[in-house]
Amino acid sequence: MTVIPFPCIPAYRINVQEALSEPRFTVALSHDVDRVHKSFQSATHFLKYLRNGCLRQALYQLRSVTRSERYWCFDKIRRIEISRGLRSTFYFLNESYPFNPMKLESWRLALGYYDIFRPAVAGMIRQLDSEGFEIGLHGSYRSYCDRDLLQKEKRDLEAILGHSVTGIRQHYLNLSAETWMIQRDLGFLYDTSFGYRDGIGFKCGFFRPFPLDDRNDFFIVPLSMMDCCLMRQPDPWSRASELIDLAETKKALLVLNWHQQIFDEREFPGYCSMYERIIDECISRGAVFVTLGAYVAGYAALMHSPSATGRESPSL
Repeated sequence: MTVIPFPCIPAYRINVQEALSEPRFTVALSHDVDRVHKSFQSATHFLKYLRNGCLRQALYQLRSVTRSERYWCFDKIRRIEISRGLRSTFYFLNESYPFNPMKLESWRLALGYYDIFRPAVAGMIRQLDSEGFEIGLHGSYRSYCDRDLLQKEKRDLEAILGHSVTGIRQHYLNLSAETWMIQRDLGFLYDTSFGYRDGIGFKCGFFRPFPLDDRNDFFIVPLSMMDCCLMRQPDPWSRASELIDLAETKKALLVLNWHQQIFDEREFPGYCSMYERIIDECISRGAVFVTLGAYVAGYAALMHSPSATGRESPSL
């Protein structure tokens, strides 16, 4: 897969100092990279559309069997964001779930993933990093409770980048009572798995990052809006507008997660255009845009500053 260079224009809307100096309506864009090539989805999506009576989309899925590159949407995302002076965070997955043909779950969790060391993938990771995008880890399905596995995945990604990785979001937003402790012990600064799998909103009323404990060295960043959860709503734009209104009123950090494979409008009608509409609406309201790694690093520094002594964490 050819890496297409784009001019690295300044990310003029990325202003962490401005976002942290006083409470502001702030937006962070992110992308879970689950799959980079289409595989069995041609069959499963064909059946889904046929069952729902969408014959045109069902026939398209049959015709797209040989078009595995439809999920390689990095260049489109780069155009959308760079043209607006924005940068986002890409969380790359290093899945190793064992395939068992007798277990239906393993077909979904073990097949169709990618090798992050494949030259095209590793090259894109380095390309994004060089252009000012943040690279984070998308912890594999079982890693949320497996320290050794998560450590290996972190080291693999860092080997490609040549520098440390501080941000993570777990696959399927999997969390346990030990997950955040494991992540901190492995050197992560923040996790952004704290969100809804089947809805959108600020989980438990948290509008900004909050520290794991009084050490203030690891932070949980609430995930507010995920593509599939929004697009399942009866009126996605109305629901998105409500959440933007709330984020603006509360001067919250609005974290978006749009999976990178859904930016092909033939494959996922309306997803890309909704993403752009949300971004433009937030820009029109004067939102400050940040990358999560830079924002949380600044947040941590603020919490450790002498003036922060006795300060209550401004998360609620």
